[in-house]
Amino acid sequence: MDQSLESPRQKRSSVIVRAYLHVPGLPRPMLQRVRNLSLTGACVEHHGELKADMPIIVDMGLLEGLPAMVMWVTDRLAGLNFAQPIDLEAARRPRSAAASGTPASNVQVGWMDEMRHAYRR
Repeated sequence: MDQSLESPRQKRSSVIVRAYLHVPGLPRPMLQRVRNLSLTGACVEHHGELKADMPIIVDMGLLEGLPAMVMWVTDRLAGLNFAQPIDLEAARRPRSAAASGTPASNVQVGWMDEMRHAYRR
């Protein structure tokens, strides 16, 4: 394909962010790690629940209800394309315990929380 006809790929930033993925057919959202993020998409971890061309809804940072399409998948990663460009600063900002309705003692922050998980590889 002619490179001049393709839209330029947005700059990706490596991040340590968690997102809730609302996947059709699952009873509740999945909490997954976002590996990288741009204005128009993200790379997220998953455990086989996501399929290419699957529409999902993403809650990340202060952003809720972001429509996205799964563009590609591997056995543990998936590429998402957001329906509209997002506010990167709001996506990276952690939710406060008060905003989420979760007591502060039960809030999981970042990927460090899972390091001591007995069944984590």
